[in-house]
Amino acid sequence: MVNERVQAVDALRALALLGILSVNIWYFAQPHLLNTGVIAEFPTSTADQLVRFSASLLFEGKSYVIFSFLFGLSFVLAQRGRSTDTTRRALLRCGILIVLGLLHGLFLFAGDILLAYGLLGLVLLSLRDTSARSARIIAGVLYGVIVLIVLGLGSGYATWEDGVDTISLFGDPAEAVAAYTGDLSQWFGFQTSAYGTVVFSVLLVQGPMAFAAFLIGLTIGRSHLLERIDAGEFSTSRLMLLAVPALILGLGISALAAVMVWGTPGEPGTGEGVGYGTQLMATGLNFAAGPIQATGYVLIALVIFRALPGLTQLLAPAGRMSLSNYLGQSVVLALLFSGLGLGLAGQLDEWAVGVVVICLWLTQLVLSYLWLRVLPRGPVEMPMRAVLDLTTGESRRSS
Repeated sequence: MVNERVQAVDALRALALLGILSVNIWYFAQPHLLNTGVIAEFPTSTADQLVRFSASLLFEGKSYVIFSFLFGLSFVLAQRGRSTDTTRRALLRCGILIVLGLLHGLFLFAGDILLAYGLLGLVLLSLRDTSARSARIIAGVLYGVIVLIVLGLGSGYATWEDGVDTISLFGDPAEAVAAYTGDLSQWFGFQTSAYGTVVFSVLLVQGPMAFAAFLIGLTIGRSHLLERIDAGEFSTSRLMLLAVPALILGLGISALAAVMVWGTPGEPGTGEGVGYGTQLMATGLNFAAGPIQATGYVLIALVIFRALPGLTQLLAPAGRMSLSNYLGQSVVLALLFSGLGLGLAGQLDEWAVGVVVICLWLTQLVLSYLWLRVLPRGPVEMPMRAVLDLTTGESRRSS
């Protein structure tokens, strides 16, 4: 049962990787979003609009919730059955994530989340013995406060943004694209500037929400809930009774957010001219929908995995080496869109960006499967595990 449980968790990670890629890719394809945060151009074709609308509806504010939830869950799973000092091992793991996050954010993707994971993992370690009730309260307060702040800022900004020159306030999107696709010095200048701006947003906004999901993952891990679902303790009808309403409610809130920014589906141009305040309010709505919709996603996925174990086995390898795949996505996207490679930023239509997402994710599924047929762990996980084992004196193979 343990092996099946791990496969289900890894399969969830693989699906979360698709969502994260679907959101992060826009910061490569339209790099001005990193240093301005403002959507400057809106789709003019139905296909392009539907791609952006779908990414907002299905993934924005939801995928990182699932990924963060799984981080908290894995925090518990990683400590089960270990004979060595789990605190020392967890501290070292967080230290490695901090280093990787700094390198990733500075040289590949300014929107990196690994630095926040490493820092917040240290906080999670200090709260690992807190009660389930306290963990849920802290998670709810943290997440709710951030949602209210974002909605409030968006509402406040929307009241005075009329007549404001967005370019003079946030910067010229064309200049950002030119720098990102320029020579090495221009590209690095853009990276350092964007990272210096974005890192604070990640730590102060996404960080607390990610930590809230950590805490929920921690409580779920302690209760062995995923194992119990996998073992059939909860009927499909009971799980769906929880999943379907959550999914409908989450999709309803997300649909409102998507319409606010991208307009009515199938009617490109209806979202044209949406200001930053409205965009920020839509972000707040996506944040609000995140844990609700993510709950529906996870429960439905677990029901499907239980019914179709072959699908679980297909997805699990990509999730098992999720750190390698997360970083690998950034490498590929940087080579596609920045001056380090093809420099396609600002050139691809939205539908083409959507094709890149599907092709890259499917490629990662295949390569992960092939890699793990030969080697026990991913190219990043392998040396990371070796350092952890060497430092803590543990060499046993985990599931």
